[in-house]
Amino acid sequence: MAVGLIPNLQKPLALAACRELLSWLELKGVRVCLNTEVAAHLQHTELAADDATMAEICKLIVVLGGDGTLLSVVRRQPLRGLPILGINLGKLGFLTEIELKNMYVGMERVLGGDYSVQERMMLQVRVLRKGQVVNNLLALNEVVVSKGAFSRMLELNIAIDGQYIDPLPADGCIVATPTGSTAYSLSAGGPIVDPDISVLLLTPICPHSLHSRPMVVSPDSELNITVHAQHDDILLTMDGQESVPLQLEDQVIVSRADAVARLVKVSKHGFYDVLRQKLGGTPSRYREEGS
Repeated sequence: MAVGLIPNLQKPLALAACRELLSWLELKGVRVCLNTEVAAHLQHTELAADDATMAEICKLIVVLGGDGTLLSVVRRQPLRGLPILGINLGKLGFLTEIELKNMYVGMERVLGGDYSVQERMMLQVRVLRKGQVVNNLLALNEVVVSKGAFSRMLELNIAIDGQYIDPLPADGCIVATPTGSTAYSLSAGGPIVDPDISVLLLTPICPHSLHSRPMVVSPDSELNITVHAQHDDILLTMDGQESVPLQLEDQVIVSRADAVARLVKVSKHGFYDVLRQKLGGTPSRYREEGS
């Protein structure tokens, strides 16, 4: 098995952990690939590979960082569809599978074939401007249409499969996957959804209406969001990381992507155990035991 290692270079601990894991894997006889920048930092330029080469060679990508690091890797085109194992050096860590202290236990299980791969739905996002596609993007957690620095609200006309719902006066709206239901959508009042269920979530952000509520939509539906406002400071953001400016009357079309994220699972704890630990404040005996 060849393994690609992608640490968050903004976290010194991630780079140090990557160096240690690299040495450990080489002792196990595992071939390792690093992207060019990481290879230079670790002084292993002989292991350098671009994303296309890494995708061709590697059977597994190990991401060392937090959920944000994993999200950025999932969207990288050449690496889409490869199994990804997240090692958590961040705070919450809903997507990363194992904690740093359990890194070698988790990797032993992977090398021994004691793991599974979960497929998570992703979102395809197209921006239409005067009938022409000007952006074609991908997200795992959510797509957000929101106002920028101006305090004035937006008015969003939203259609689901061509059927218009009431105009939404709000600070914006979120279209999330079940994976993203525990991220921005949750803080905006959206429901928590088991990631094994395929649905789309539509959650208003600070709606200026008494009857605006989050909606759960068929995963096969297409959402069309048309932007109206009295200003032009409007943003479209994918996974809280990648943003593009929108113009008035732009249409944001969101649907289920053909691509899926493939997340490696090695522990025996389930979604609700993680949910309790991360959001409930009650320590999980499964995490403590590293299972």
